[in-house]
Amino acid sequence: MSETSKTVITLGADVGGKDAHEATHAHILAFRRLLSERCTGPYSNTIKEIALVLRIDGAIQSWGKQGVEGVALQKKNSFATADIYVPRESWASVDGGVFRSFLAVAVKEAICAVAGCASGKGVDLNAADLDRDVAAAALSFQD
Repeated sequence: MSETSKTVITLGADVGGKDAHEATHAHILAFRRLLSERCTGPYSNTIKEIALVLRIDGAIQSWGKQGVEGVALQKKNSFATADIYVPRESWASVDGGVFRSFLAVAVKEAICAVAGCASGKGVDLNAADLDRDVAAAALSFQD
């Protein structure tokens, strides 16, 4: 894989149980694929990867939180991270639409938080292009 085709936004998942995995896995894979296709960058000379980690409450493990936390930049390693906490009620709907909406909004919020962190630390990041591409992926994901 060439440097230009490397995935810029990764979407990992720390899932708190089989129940949560079964309800969310296909949706996460679909959004991961859209982010990889639509968010090709480069968006920064410094940040080569934005690693988003979903922390999904389930029957075995639950964080009891909701939203974006833990935003960090590691300039030396050329990446940024953010945790997205997903409560049970966000994925437990019958059709998955509630989870898709939650996930799309949360990923956009995480990207905005990463951009704010980069700006605050004087790190170059083309937030406008990044926001546009993430919004396009999120829109496709919700259709």
